[in-house]
Amino acid sequence: MGIHTEYSCSECGMKLVDSSDIFWVDAEKKIHVDMQTVSSSRKATDSLASGGIYKYYCYNCNNYIYNFHITRKSRFITKEEIIQLIESLDDNHKIIDFDNRFQNCIHCRQEISLRQEKSFAIDEMGEFFIDDSLYSEDFENKKFDFSGKYYGYFCPDCGKQINKFVILENDANLDDSLIKEILQDHTNDLTVYINDSYSNCPICGDELQVLGESSICPKCNVGVLHIESQQLID
Repeated sequence: MGIHTEYSCSECGMKLVDSSDIFWVDAEKKIHVDMQTVSSSRKATDSLASGGIYKYYCYNCNNYIYNFHITRKSRFITKEEIIQLIESLDDNHKIIDFDNRFQNCIHCRQEISLRQEKSFAIDEMGEFFIDDSLYSEDFENKKFDFSGKYYGYFCPDCGKQINKFVILENDANLDDSLIKEILQDHTNDLTVYINDSYSNCPICGDELQVLGESSICPKCNVGVLHIESQQLID
């Protein structure tokens, strides 16, 4: 089910339309963009690759940035082909990224499959927890230095287990090298990411914003946006 929202500025009257869009690559390797509905979701499921489109705005350089997040792909299309198709789609500024279930071997660079996906955390005493959910009994009522998602892969060519840790919360404000050193004590052949979201403009480096109700108007920078109408589309 998709959401179509129309906003207007309280001062200058500027209109802004937003919708929950998805994209997919069909069997002929053509890319399509549409609102997320039952029919478009069905087409995306049967495609070579698909994902969501997230719209950001940079107030510093006055640019809209579109994040194409690939959540599924078949073995019949490469990452490079997907990136090329998205980049050539239009002239909009884009961020293109792949879901953490997609990973290349850190030794031979071959694309490898996801075998495990769990939550993990390191508490204040340095104890390591890993489970299917951060809401399990192991994680209940505990304070963590840092936590996030664990993704386990295996490369058949190298015979190597690849462990990726995506840091989503870093309450202790530890630097990257210390986090990697701590995790190295619990596993090996690991890849560490501090987070899996984009918060900075790829053009000027300033912080990106999601425009919505009560956002400052991107046109006049005085008024605020308010919802004029919102519709659920199936």
